Amino acid sequence: MTKNYWNEFEYNKLKLLLNPKKVENIFAVLNRKKNFDELPPISVELQLTDLCNLNCSWCTDKLFRSRASSTSLHDIQHLFEYFQKNNVGVTIEGGGEPSIHQDFEKIVKFGSQLGISMGLISNGVINYSHLMHFFKWVRISLDASNYEEYFLEKGKNCFDTVLKNLETFSGNRDPESTQLGIGYVLTKRNLSNLHSFAEKMNNLMIDYAYLRPVEESSDLLPELSVLFDLKKWTIDFNKNNRMQILLNINERMIKSNDNLPCVAHSLSCIIQANGDVVLCEKRRNDPIIFGNISEKSFEEIWNSEQRINHTQKLLDPENQRNCNVCRITSFNRCFCDINNIHTKQFI
Repeated sequence: MTKNYWNEFEYNKLKLLLNPKKVENIFAVLNRKKNFDELPPISVELQLTDLCNLNCSWCTDKLFRSRASSTSLHDIQHLFEYFQKNNVGVTIEGGGEPSIHQDFEKIVKFGSQLGISMGLISNGVINYSHLMHFFKWVRISLDASNYEEYFLEKGKNCFDTVLKNLETFSGNRDPESTQLGIGYVLTKRNLSNLHSFAEKMNNLMIDYAYLRPVEESSDLLPELSVLFDLKKWTIDFNKNNRMQILLNINERMIKSNDNLPCVAHSLSCIIQANGDVVLCEKRRNDPIIFGNISEKSFEEIWNSEQRINHTQKLLDPENQRNCNVCRITSFNRCFCDINNIHTKQFI
């Protein structure tokens, strides 16, 4: 039977069924029966370094460049030991470009030795094809269909290098154990060659392409009508090709967490390169930092009074103003909608 890569995205919220105790805890917090969800997150986003080998014009993490932090191997090893005990998945990502961290290979191999499920988000400039089998999935942030677009979007002439590495990545992995995808930030500058590019990626045996409109750069944002036309094309493409394209426009239009309590925040968190454990990176005006792994263990931070207080704060929808384009919003909507169903005892 042909593997349906679309299911990895389409059933994202249904993955909650695989974590019944977590779901029970979140409903208890939503109904004010518990102060917070003490269970570990299902997955974390681990930023290895603030440094990057590209210069994307629309990068939302540019402020981190001057900080120039990198997480220590020692701190990551302690984190991984906790994650292994609690079956927490780890997405290795930026901040900056994770593969330029001086201990990148050691970190990946250590996580694999512990049996941690790992994913990777990378720009693909460095060839680490010998590490592909350590990851459940790898997504390369390409964001361009040709050399000219790549330079405009990414600030350097690495398009041919990344395409060559993509070919190597695809050839050096077991498609049954490692999914390989493309990340593509949509701007007004990189739309014209997208159709032929998708064909090329499909021929490279890429599993999926994740398209998303640019954030926090309104001057580069494509018109909504263009995005809806693109959505129609992706539906036709997905019917006829192995590679699947994900473009969720509706989620990108939701503002202020859809005026909901952020009850699902405990599903995940971000660990920044300076060691801060943060709620997310959408709260530009009101960042929430739970603690720092250089000062306390992750377990202490996750169960701290500070996090309990923040959980209570997040139950008030007014505290989600300006929380825009957040992937947790759809989970918040799911919990709130189900919680308000009147006929719960009927199928």
